Amino acid sequence: MSSRFVRMCLGVLVVSIVISGCAPQATPTPVVVEKIVKETQVVKETVVVEPTAEPQAEPIVIGLPAILTGSDTYIHGELVIDAATLAVEEINAKGGVLGQPLDLLVMDDAGDPKQGVIVAHAFCDNPAVKAVIGHCYSGVTIPTLPVYSQAGMPIVVHGTNPRITELGFEDNTVQNTPNDLITGQAAADHAKSELGVTSVAVIHNKSMWGEGVAAVFKTRCEEIGVEVTSYQGVDPEDVDFTPVLSKIATENPDAIYFAGYTEQGLLRKQMVGLGIDALWLAAEATSSEYIDITAQDGVGTISATAAPPNYFRPEMRKFAADFEKRFGKPPESWASYFYDMVYVVADAIERAGEVDRSAISAKLREVDIASIIYPEGLQFDEHGRVRRPVTFIYELKPDLEYELVYVWSDVPPYESMSPEDYKALVGD
Repeated sequence: MSSRFVRMCLGVLVVSIVISGCAPQATPTPVVVEKIVKETQVVKETVVVEPTAEPQAEPIVIGLPAILTGSDTYIHGELVIDAATLAVEEINAKGGVLGQPLDLLVMDDAGDPKQGVIVAHAFCDNPAVKAVIGHCYSGVTIPTLPVYSQAGMPIVVHGTNPRITELGFEDNTVQNTPNDLITGQAAADHAKSELGVTSVAVIHNKSMWGEGVAAVFKTRCEEIGVEVTSYQGVDPEDVDFTPVLSKIATENPDAIYFAGYTEQGLLRKQMVGLGIDALWLAAEATSSEYIDITAQDGVGTISATAAPPNYFRPEMRKFAADFEKRFGKPPESWASYFYDMVYVVADAIERAGEVDRSAISAKLREVDIASIIYPEGLQFDEHGRVRRPVTFIYELKPDLEYELVYVWSDVPPYESMSPEDYKALVGD
């Protein structure tokens, strides 16, 4: 062996490189590496070389438009994001969908129609976003539907206005929450049959949702023989509703029905302050915010809502326990629906067999999942409306806890009526 070769060999260095990735590490494999230490001796040294990690699968992104600014950031912001996150984490822990993890992209629509349209464009312009769950408000949802339709974006809608499924966007849209016709009908039926109400004054907050629910309640009351003494809207930005309530007091109705959001607490307190002795029927008044505002003045509130109690079914009880363990607070109101919405998207992707917007949209109406809300599972009809919906009526008791007093599970109007009559009822 020449001295030149020896000098070259003496200059050899051996480096062990450890490569790690996001995927779980495989068991290290011992590899024998030869190292020349001097001219006439070769020593074998065992060095651990980590295997190259498998590349992580690209995530499937679901857009979530929530309310992060404004007056409804807890119920329709923090809680719905947490619920969707819980579902995503559960699915990912089981291997994801088609071997790919799910991911959420949250954007703030502020509960505002114009902002909602901007958010819809942002989701549709982002090729990573394959489906959307939301928006929270009907008034925000409806102007976004043409945007999602043009992009072929599958969307699972939470907004409850019945027009959502009648505007011609059913190719890519389903509505996983019972619509306002059901909530309004259930409240009127309960008032007449269970509470003995014969007359009622109706108020709404002029939002698309509030006016829609109030109109259905009014129509149903007239159909079943309950007199509507007055029907009017109030500005949700007002803080003094005593002029409206004082006028209603002169009508002496058995009940006052209100369809609105956070302003319902102020209305109730001012009603009590005026000494109005009428039943208070408030749509969707089951949040902790309402109780914080009204305290003992809220006792006796009757509220019809599609929001299920956390103790409704074993599946709901498990969801509530898992949610509180994960986030340190109980779920409320609509959280359970957003949890289900993630599973709707996952099921549609599985049925499509590919992560393509159009393919996913085509499978939305074939979804069949074991819902935590609906006893018979969650499925949709050809318009994207929930089959076999349920609605709940609660009463706020002196301990400031809501007690479930009535469960509506009858045939929804869109199944009992002819398509023509239902279209006429919903309107254009």
